[in-house]
Amino acid sequence: MTSIADTVKDLAPRNNELLSILSATDHAAPTLEEQKRYINDLNKELSTVQKHVIALDKQRVKEFKEHKKYRDSVVKRFAYRVGGKTDKFQAKAEKEEHEYFAVLQTEQQAKEQEENIKSMRSKALEVQSDLEVEAARHTEAQHQLDNLYDSIFQGPTPAFPHEDRSEQNAESALQSYHNSRVKVETELRVVHLLTEAWERLQNALNYTEDALSHSRMDMFGGGTLSDMMERNALDKAENQASQMLSLVQQAQRLSQHVHDLPTVGIAHGSLMSDVFFDNIFTDMAFHDKIKDSRSSLHRARENLHDQLVSAKSRHQEAEQEMNVNAAALKTAREELQKAREGFFKRVADGSTGEHPIPAADNPPPY
Repeated sequence: MTSIADTVKDLAPRNNELLSILSATDHAAPTLEEQKRYINDLNKELSTVQKHVIALDKQRVKEFKEHKKYRDSVVKRFAYRVGGKTDKFQAKAEKEEHEYFAVLQTEQQAKEQEENIKSMRSKALEVQSDLEVEAARHTEAQHQLDNLYDSIFQGPTPAFPHEDRSEQNAESALQSYHNSRVKVETELRVVHLLTEAWERLQNALNYTEDALSHSRMDMFGGGTLSDMMERNALDKAENQASQMLSLVQQAQRLSQHVHDLPTVGIAHGSLMSDVFFDNIFTDMAFHDKIKDSRSSLHRARENLHDQLVSAKSRHQEAEQEMNVNAAALKTAREELQKAREGFFKRVADGSTGEHPIPAADNPPPY
């Protein structure tokens, strides 16, 4: 008949292997939990943007019909001409064209935002898939270790209170580690989002500087080409600013420490001004509006810089706390392992040091 000592000796290598797997995959469960929350936020944001795209598409179709009505209507054009109101017809046609292209631009920006979120979601799902494998490996190792100990320590072990206390300490240390790990992952995600927002803001500033450059040329007779390049740069600036705000909002959903940025406004041109009232005064006035846009971006950049510094600081503090908890967990597990090793040794010796334990293959005393 196999003795308990022989059983402990035979299972020792497997015990060490399972403990090694648990140590290597401790991070999986809390990180997976945070990743799922992040993907859930992306799903909500994607749903909102997709609804916005659908609404904009309907509006675009409506505006196109109005635009086409004036663009292709020979009868309307003739009627205005007969009435000596050619300029009024042209202004109305330009207005409908402007409204159509404004909606078209907004829809394009929304679609780009949709694709950006889809890309982020795709990458996040890949990370989740890897974490699920690690979490499953951790769960399976823990299950096998529980079975291994149950096969040896089935039932209460009042003769070994030190082992029971060590086990409780290890469980408490593991929970503390998991909590701190979630905090680290959350703050790291906030840092990444704010860093991306910072990059978008820098892009918006660069495009705004381009717009100012084209605006200067326009003031000195740059003409239609300068107007077009100016508008194109401002459209790109607005797109980047929109993405920046979206990223900051994602960070706000993860951390209450992230606050709203100062209002950012990107200047918009006017076809009426560019076509009918294009002169040095209107060009100078719009140049000042672009400067205001740049100023609003600078204010947002200063605020975002401070928030990014704070987020990095919180992440470092959380990481330090996690490292302390990881060390405490390692110590608790080592103490538990020592307690169980001592338990194994005492069982093999046939005594706990307090109460004799008969060997499994010895007959009971008479």
